[in-house]
Amino acid sequence: MVKTMAKKYPVKVRDPTTGKEVELVPEKVWTLAPKGRKGVKIGLFKSPETGKYFRAKVPDDYPVG
Repeated sequence: MVKTMAKKYPVKVRDPTTGKEVELVPEKVWTLAPKGRKGVKIGLFKSPETGKYFRAKVPDDYPVG
């Protein structure tokens, strides 16, 4: 069985280290949800200027993986 990865596309997020709004592709995406409730999708991004990692909300239709 071949597992196909969904195409990851850039998301417009605000970089908390610089305060600028940038378009980045998340390195990792996961769902954060309390028990029995609809959650949100969180992405791990790397700041292009400082190199620091930060988390931000991604759209609900973004592929997890």
